Parts: sequence; structure tokens; C-alpha cells
Amino acid sequence: MKKFSNMTQMEKRLTIENTARNEKPVFIQFAASRMSNAVKPNTLVQFTDFMGRKYNVPVKNKPEMLRTMAFFTELKKESAAIKQILSEYPVSYGKIPKKFHSEIKKQLKQLWLSPQAISIVLA
Repeated sequence: MKKFSNMTQMEKRLTIENTARNEKPVFIQFAASRMSNAVKPNTLVQFTDFMGRKYNVPVKNKPEMLRTMAFFTELKKESAAIKQILSEYPVSYGKIPKKFHSEIKKQLKQLWLSPQAISIVLA
């Protein structure tokens, strides 16, 4: 093994110390081009629904991130449709009047929302 002070300019290698078993340090050499294969830190995917709730989902790799983003894309389309339906009706004191609830329920059922989800939207 070469010591750090004797390393020449021609050696384009990194030296890492391995002390896993509390023994004398063992120096492992590997090419500098392997540094690009490092594990990336966790990424956070954020989504805000039509009611203003924020969802933060940590992902560890690109396929997981793509699946999460595809799921949130579907939620975004659903939120846009709900917003569009609700914007057609007048609002008084922050709520839609009860006389329009039956019409809104019919339109929201077409989006395959459950009765519980519809009651949350109308609340």
C-alpha cells in the first residue's frame, strides 16, 4: 500500500479508509469515475389538493418518484374537475347554498366520488 504522501500525479484514484472491524485501517482504492454512482439523498414530492392540504411524499429513487408523480397527476386532474364544478355555483358566507347541493352531488358522482367524499367537498 502506498501512503498519501507518496501518491503521484498520474494516479487518479481515491483512497478510502475502511475501519469496519476496528482493526488497522485498510486502504481500498477505486477509480474516481465511480463517484458519479453515489446514492442520492431522499427527494420530497409535494402536492397540494383543491382544499389546500399539502402532501409530502419522500422518494428514494427515480422509478418511485415517477410512480408518485403519476399518482399525483391523477389527483391533480380530479382536483381541477372538482374546482371547475364548484366554480359554476354561487358562494355565500364561504359555502354553496343547499338548494344547489343535489345538482353538485349528481356531477360529483360522475367523477366516481364516494358519498363520504362528496359530503367533505360540500362541507
